[in-house]
Amino acid sequence: MKTFDWHDSYDVKVERFNDQHKHLFDIVKDLYVAMEDKEDRLALAHIINNLVKYSKEHFSEEEICLLNNGYPAYEKHRKQHKLFLNKIEQFAADYNSGKYLLHIDILLFLKNWVLQHILIADKEYGDYLNSKGIY
Repeated sequence: MKTFDWHDSYDVKVERFNDQHKHLFDIVKDLYVAMEDKEDRLALAHIINNLVKYSKEHFSEEEICLLNNGYPAYEKHRKQHKLFLNKIEQFAADYNSGKYLLHIDILLFLKNWVLQHILIADKEYGDYLNSKGIY
C-alpha cells in the first residue's frame, strides 16, 4: 500500500465527518511510514494507540449524531464500529505485547475496512443527515 489518499468519491456529505475521515486517512498514512522504519517500535506503538483513540472519538461523535437524528440504520452502523474497534484494539494489544510482523495485516485490514465502511455505510447516512439540515 503505497498511498492511502482521500478522494472526492469518499465524500459523505457531512463536512465534519469528512474532516474526521481525512484525519483517519492521515493516521493510516503515518502508520504506513512508521512501519517502513521497523527500528522505531515506540513511534509505531504511539501511532497504533492514536488510531484506536481517534477512532473511538470519531465513532462516538458519529453515533451521537446518528442517534440524535433518528437514523434508521443506527444499530447496524454502531455494530460495525464496535467490530472495527475490537479488531484494532486487538492489533494494538498484540503489537504492544511484542508480537511482530503484524504490520501487513493491520494495514490491509485498515485500508479495506475504512474504505468499505466510508464508501458504503457512511455514504448511506449523508442524504439522511442532509435532510435533517446537517451538512
